[in-house]
This record gives sequence, structure tokens and C-alpha cells, in this order.
Amino acid sequence: MNGDIEALLRSGLAEQAERAPETIDDPALADLAIAGAHRIRRRRRIGAAAGAACLLAFGGGTFVLKPLLTADDQMPSAADTSTVEVRSELGMEFLVEDGGSYHVINDSGDRVTVSEDLPQEVYRLESGYLVTSTVRQSTTFANLDGTMGVTTEWPSEFTRTVVNREATEFALATPDEAVTVETYEINRPGPAGDIVEAVEFTTSYEVTLTDWSDSTAVFSADLWSATAGQEKTWHFDEEYDWNLESVGAAGYESAVILDYSNPAFICVADLDAGGGLAKIGEYCGDFESELVQEELVTASGEDAAAELVDAAVAEQTGEEPGLLTDPADVDLGEYEDQYDQADYLQYDPYGRWELSYGVDDSTWVLIDYTGDSPAVSRLTPPAGAIMPVLDMRPPE
Repeated sequence: MNGDIEALLRSGLAEQAERAPETIDDPALADLAIAGAHRIRRRRRIGAAAGAACLLAFGGGTFVLKPLLTADDQMPSAADTSTVEVRSELGMEFLVEDGGSYHVINDSGDRVTVSEDLPQEVYRLESGYLVTSTVRQSTTFANLDGTMGVTTEWPSEFTRTVVNREATEFALATPDEAVTVETYEINRPGPAGDIVEAVEFTTSYEVTLTDWSDSTAVFSADLWSATAGQEKTWHFDEEYDWNLESVGAAGYESAVILDYSNPAFICVADLDAGGGLAKIGEYCGDFESELVQEELVTASGEDAAAELVDAAVAEQTGEEPGLLTDPADVDLGEYEDQYDQADYLQYDPYGRWELSYGVDDSTWVLIDYTGDSPAVSRLTPPAGAIMPVLDMRPPE
């Protein structure tokens, strides 16, 4: 998921991604930081153009957190947007600090305790909140009632979190030291916050997991440079050692690979669930072609796989909401200086909104993309606000 965020980061904001060493010369390590970053630490305009590009770290820093507003200050001016409005109209939730603990103010206005440490990100899943912490280098699942579930330690400081489209499972993706392979640990939270099911597979770093269901795992890779769009059986797993066999061994019936540059061109690998490969070679072609559709259903064993891949193709080609409007195309008006000089940018995973803010700011700049044209306003955040929660559930 989140192809929109990755594209935006790669195009112009790579030097501002969070949770990375202060200077990264290795492009592969830069890819890791980009893949795991949602909240972007800005550079001030002074010196922003000077020197070589680098990634700035945030997670390890120490900040003095204090309430932003008293209850009496919560009434916004006529030009502002209130917390109540974004909760009701955008379903926005906020992470706040209060008394040394971190809580989510949900879309009903209730507080849910999710962490004792400053999170890097908080994701809203179907059954609770997924909290990532660079302080503890771990991921914790918190139930909707605030009870704590399982905490999973990261195997590496470069571990990143991926959530499936249905927001029912999450994966911890960890590369090896040489950045040649990546191990995915798929976790399904249970009703008590425990992990009722966990599977693991390791693939080449050349393929990137973007989504998955019970039967099908969807990846992205560079296909076009080798295939030039020719529809036939190719042998990428053999030639490039993608290790799709491990995906089959983990219990998946099929693996689908979308091309980076043309996501509608895909390859389908038929897997033997619990065994490895059902047959050698991947059938590649246009997603809408009859032969590719037949191969997809045959390999996965279910019609729903086509819907999963269709959604992935639509998201990555910008045919459904999720691809952000270029901020350069938005008329920020009187809010331009505050937008440019704030410390952080945060993007909704489905492209519904964008926030520019600092933890000490009494107002944040909100860009609402849900209307016919972007609407810019000042948002009055709740007291002690740290960041918005990223809602990974598909919009209704």
C-alpha cells in the first residue's frame, strides 16, 4: 500500500524522511528509510538547498511535550477548522500526550491509551491500533478499549511496518545486512490483542510486498525493463532468485508481481500452499487480458484474488483515491508561510487530507482533498496533540 507516499518521497522529499541515519549514501538503505516513513521531518528553508541530500532522524530525539491549548482555547476563529469537525467529517483521530502516557482521541472523542513511549506512528486497523516505537524498536498492538496486546521486537533498526489493504494484518519487513533479501513476518491480531496467526517468508529485495489476502501475496518489481510488455511465461524467479517458493511454503496459493512503471502489467506465479512452487515460471501480461485473468484465478483458487489485484493496480495507477494532489498545485494563500515552516508533514494513507504542523503549534495547516478542489484551513488540534493517527481501513 501507500504507493502515493513512496512516489512523493522519491520525487522530492527523500532528504526529509524520518527514522534514518543522519546521512545515507547507500541507495538501498535510502530505499529502506523511504519505505518506512510516513511522517516527514522538514528542513527549514534556510540551508534547504545547500549541500548534498540527506535523511534527517526524528525517532531518537528528545522533545519537551506540553499541552498546546486549554479547554477555553479550543474555540477556533471563523477561518479555522475544529477537532470536532475533522473527527466527524474525515474520521480523523489524534495521538496526544497526557501525564507521561500517549493516548488516541478517537472519532467519538474518547481517549484510548496506546503507549508509554513516544510512538513513531500509530495506525488504525480494523480491530485496534498498531503502534510503532523507535525508542523500543518494536511494534505493539493496542485494543480499541486500551488494553495492551502483543509487543513484537524489531529484528533490525531498518525494520518497517506494512499493513494490508483490509487493515486486518500487518507485516514486519526486515532486510538483511547486505540489503539483498527481505524477510516478512505476517501477523494477524486476535480479539484479545494477541497474534493468532504469524507466518514468515523471505524474498529478494528486488520485489516489495504491497498487499496480501489469505491466498495471494501482491508485490511490486521492475518487470518492464526485461519484458517490454510481452505477454508470455517468463522465469524471473529462476533468473533473479526472487525466492517465491518461500511465499508458497508460508501458505499462499499465488504471488502476483506488479510492474513499478506500469502497474497494469503483472506476473502471476502459481504456488503450492505449504509446499513451494506449483509450477516453474510466471505468466505475465496485461492485468485485464483474458489469459492473465484466467491464470490468476487458477493459481489463487478464488475469484477474490482478481479483486485484490484490481485494487492494487488501481491504487498504483492513480485510478482510485489515494494518489495525493501535488502540494505545488494547491493555492495555500495566507497559510503558505505556516505550511512551509512547520516541522512535519503527515499524509492520510488514502489521500483524503494532509497536515503541516509542529508539536508546539497552536494551529496546524490542513489540506482537505475530499471535495471537488483542495480546501486549506487552520486546524485547532486537541490539547497535547503529537500527530494524527493513520487510518489504514479502506474508505466506505
